[in-house]
Amino acid sequence: MRTFFLILVNVFIFSFACLAQTAVQSQGALVKLGLSRAVEIAIQNNLNVKSSEVNFSNAQLALQQAKNNQLPGMNATLGQASSYGRSLNPFTNTYDPRNIDYNNVGLNANVTIFNGGQLKNTIAQNEFSLKASAEDLQAIKENISLQVVLAYLNILNAEDQLSIAKTQTEITKLQIDKTQKMVSAGSLALTSLLDLKAQLANEESNVVSFQSTLDINKLSLIQLLNDTQITQVQLERIQVPVPNATSNSGFVSEVYQKALEIQPLIKSADYRVLGAAKSILVAKSSLLPSLSFGGSWSANQSNALTTSYFDQLNNTQNKVVSLNLNIPIFSRLANKTRISQANLQKVNAEIEASKARLTLRQNIEQAFVNQQNSAKKYEASTVQVAALEESFRASESKFNAGAIDFVNYSLQKTNLDKAKLTMVQNKYDFVFRSKILDYYQGKSLTF
Repeated sequence: MRTFFLILVNVFIFSFACLAQTAVQSQGALVKLGLSRAVEIAIQNNLNVKSSEVNFSNAQLALQQAKNNQLPGMNATLGQASSYGRSLNPFTNTYDPRNIDYNNVGLNANVTIFNGGQLKNTIAQNEFSLKASAEDLQAIKENISLQVVLAYLNILNAEDQLSIAKTQTEITKLQIDKTQKMVSAGSLALTSLLDLKAQLANEESNVVSFQSTLDINKLSLIQLLNDTQITQVQLERIQVPVPNATSNSGFVSEVYQKALEIQPLIKSADYRVLGAAKSILVAKSSLLPSLSFGGSWSANQSNALTTSYFDQLNNTQNKVVSLNLNIPIFSRLANKTRISQANLQKVNAEIEASKARLTLRQNIEQAFVNQQNSAKKYEASTVQVAALEESFRASESKFNAGAIDFVNYSLQKTNLDKAKLTMVQNKYDFVFRSKILDYYQGKSLTF
């Protein structure tokens, strides 16, 4: 009765999960995706990418404004005033017992000739900031690509494991058919048949579990895609490399040197160091004299005279040309403080660049060890599966002949099932670890 109850429970769970899965799948259209297209969609819709693109645009504007600051500045003024009671006549400089209206217009222009290199160094500083922002954007895109590759491989892994689990249930069903005939013929006890049916129920429960894992992995990819039009995906199968452990002592150093040249996070850190160096020069420019050239024109009009408006403007014109030299003498040590702060910012940028290099080195070393371990695990599991397959075939023959009991037969089959699932897991783990090393070398993340 206990075995029969277990069968009913597992069959119920399996049926309910299948119905739930069918209901979920019916909610939207199925979208077929390849890895390259999935990466493209994820990058296009990712909010972190969009935010980084905004930062990049802001850096572009800051650079353009730094260049625009080299241009002359010009402004116009226009004023209107009225005086009531005894008012000063602007033309006779005496008081008149009447209301007088005033009107003045003017133009002012100024251009910087020299300011200690502040304009030039500010432009250079913003150029490095723009380059750093571009590398930050690229780093985010590559990180999203890695996440999509992992999600994609997780789905393929789950599909393969689900396929193995389903195959094992089919094998058990065939064994049940054989056992049923042997029980009917009286060559096997009924308990053997009931034990097999209990095992089938357990295996079908495992199928439900693997199907759930597959659904979760697909959901993870859909969330990465961030496209409301995509609610279900069917992935194109890809040819993944066969895991193979390599022993190359210089491999890590080669990958690290290559990564130093191409990794966006390293480039971004280095650009910020260069930008910080320019900020020191900008701060030092405040210690130097600045020279500017200016010019102005002004005129005024009032109802104190009866001549026409434009005649008054023409008669009251004032034109000024100026050359201005500003020499800093004492700024309450503010300039010295700014220079010290700029130097500290450069030191901090250099520390961040060193940290980025150290992290990169450690990540590459870890990635290489993980890749090698996953390859060795795959090779070991391959040998294990081959051995267990031979052992299971022998056990199956003995079980059919009644030479061994169900416990021994079930143990052999369970060990074989676990070994096959582990082998698949190790294969995809190796593939992803290899893609991480490809990423550090600037190779394509797609297959």
